[in-house]
Amino acid sequence: MSYLYEVMALDKVTKLREKYVDDLKARGMIKSEAVERAFRHVERHRFLGSFFYPDPVQRKFREANFDPENPELETLKLIYSDTPLVTRIIDGISISSTAQPGLVAQMLEFLDLKPGQKVLEIGAGTGYTAALIYEIVGKDGHVITVDIQEDVVAQTRRLLHAAGYDRIEVIFGDGFYGYYQNAPYDRIVATVGCPDISLHWVEQLAPEGFMLIPLQHGIEGHNPLTRIWVEQEKILGKFVGPAGFMTAQGELVLEQKVSFEARRRLLKRQPTEEKPLPESLRDWHNLSVARRSEFFLFASIVDSWADIFEPAKGACVLAEKTGLLYGDAEALYAELVTLASSWTSFGRPGFKQWELQFVPKGTPLPAKPCEYTWIIPCKFTVEIAQLSPKR
Repeated sequence: MSYLYEVMALDKVTKLREKYVDDLKARGMIKSEAVERAFRHVERHRFLGSFFYPDPVQRKFREANFDPENPELETLKLIYSDTPLVTRIIDGISISSTAQPGLVAQMLEFLDLKPGQKVLEIGAGTGYTAALIYEIVGKDGHVITVDIQEDVVAQTRRLLHAAGYDRIEVIFGDGFYGYYQNAPYDRIVATVGCPDISLHWVEQLAPEGFMLIPLQHGIEGHNPLTRIWVEQEKILGKFVGPAGFMTAQGELVLEQKVSFEARRRLLKRQPTEEKPLPESLRDWHNLSVARRSEFFLFASIVDSWADIFEPAKGACVLAEKTGLLYGDAEALYAELVTLASSWTSFGRPGFKQWELQFVPKGTPLPAKPCEYTWIIPCKFTVEIAQLSPKR
């Protein structure tokens, strides 16, 4: 590559990266100077080779072959946009990716990282998030990322080395067990959807530390970000925002009632009927993604709801201004009406209205603190969700 071409390519990447960061700031995803500096410094395209991107028209993933040393403009525009990019697909199912940048930025803001902190990441992806974390905690900090896929670990090590991040440790293993060798950690963050928390993570937290976990509630991929900490020997939590991730593998894996694949198969069919939205959800088309996620969260907690999906039977799906029924879904539509009415009667509670406690399985549960408390059995813990309704 000629010197002139190198300068032109560098200028092209710099301009795209600056616009990408400016857009994330304008949309409120990036708020702090520390997160902004990290995003301006770390080059996302350095952490990609071949990848897949969503085609909304064909409703499938398309492959892009990408050479970071010889980047094409159109591919760079895709990389420096707020788009999640899948890096591995097996049997039509995504198993590894680099997350949506806007979501990564929000997670970094929620983590409130400080120079010198020690951070454990569950799910290495491409190494991009680990590099962003390293830029904030600095050389006096320590970043460890764990992944269960051996080929992902090999690629992540190679990409981090090529980008100059040799101080980040990439560990091959099941993230469920954390990484005791370097514990305790000021922060533990998962970049995969978790059907439950691991008690190993709890044990590896520093006294003033906390976790940020995309904790599944309802259908696969609905993973509200959950801040979890230990206080007076209790494992407590709060929801902080919406998220969607591929599900963790290994010990955390759970047989999904409504998996990505089950939804994909069902929604390829034609709807059998359209119904009006329930009265209390007539403004659905005006609700933000976060507010919609808050309704899904409410429904999944109070009624073990899974997006009104019964894969063997049918589904009721909320469209912009109607409810779409698939298969035999009259009963599911009736359930939607009831849940929508309940959400409204509780004052449309959001993430902040929920208080959580996690009790290890086999441990006696505390007495219900109030009427608005729900018990959710998980794989390793029992989640106690308490609602403070706005009335």
